[in-house]
Amino acid sequence: MKRLFLCLILLFSISFALTPEEEKQLLKDVAEIKATLKVFMEQTEKRFEQIDKRFEQVDKRFEEVNHKIEMILVFMGILAGTFATITAVTIGFAIWDRRTMIRPFEDKFKKVEEELTENKAKMKDFLEALRKLAKRDEELAKFLRERNLL
Repeated sequence: MKRLFLCLILLFSISFALTPEEEKQLLKDVAEIKATLKVFMEQTEKRFEQIDKRFEQVDKRFEEVNHKIEMILVFMGILAGTFATITAVTIGFAIWDRRTMIRPFEDKFKKVEEELTENKAKMKDFLEALRKLAKRDEELAKFLRERNLL
């Protein structure tokens, strides 16, 4: 870009006849333009460096945030797994406890049922015996009739 600018100035100066004072002034102006352009380029370069640094800082921050999010997700997964495990173990324990607690009652119930069946047969036999006796004993017959057993 500098070369193009210089070439344009050179062509401009060749095409017009300049006096030595104008030539000096033109060279002085060109030197000022060069200096100003140089300062502008340096400032622009510094600004780009600052922007690059800022982008690096933003990138670092994004990486930190992403890392934190990943850690939170892992922690939440661990919590969910722990909760599911505790729930499953509690339900399993409750089922096991109910079965082991009910089993003795089932055994007792079966024994009571067997005894009732036995006693039912005995009671039937006993009632038949009383009815036979009631045929001979009037007082017993009256007693059984009062109880609706005859």
